[in-house]
Amino acid sequence: MTESHQNQGGTPQVPVSTQQNPQQPPQRDHIASLRGASAGSIGRTFWLGAAALGLAVFAAVLMVSMVSAFNDNARIERMKAHGIPVTVIVTTCNGNLGGSGSNGAGYTCRGAYRVGGTTFHEVIGSMATFAASGTAVRAVADPSNHGTIALSSAVKTSKASPWAFVPPGALAVLVIILTWLFVRVVRRRPSN
Repeated sequence: MTESHQNQGGTPQVPVSTQQNPQQPPQRDHIASLRGASAGSIGRTFWLGAAALGLAVFAAVLMVSMVSAFNDNARIERMKAHGIPVTVIVTTCNGNLGGSGSNGAGYTCRGAYRVGGTTFHEVIGSMATFAASGTAVRAVADPSNHGTIALSSAVKTSKASPWAFVPPGALAVLVIILTWLFVRVVRRRPSN
């Protein structure tokens, strides 16, 4: 029951409820939004598309890592069999710090050398000790990419490793399993 009151000037005021227990809204099993349209759920198509995109990215990263392992092994074999011996004059040698910044982690040295009449200024691969500027070191240049060099001693002791393919191989097995599961989910009918 609602009564209308007027103040002394005769203007009506807001109605006041005299009910003891106002009626409660019906209970619902879902939560309603406060304002605006209710949020829709993300459908099966979205999740299947996201999974397909994730698998494609995973497969692309896997292919890049396999190609990298092949290239590294091929470069090692190429430098051992057909490498071009060069004398590199060290130009700079900078110390590297470990992850915490409190311990040394070797040196990155750059040097100048000539191959086929062209002068190169590159990082000397496999050089972990300090060398003063002007020091001459023996190195081997990659016959396919003259801008890649490594110390002669490192080239002699290095060898191509089949172990370089173990991590990408394990990831390949994982991609195959995930792809098989994805195909099974796609073929399953929605449960609506």
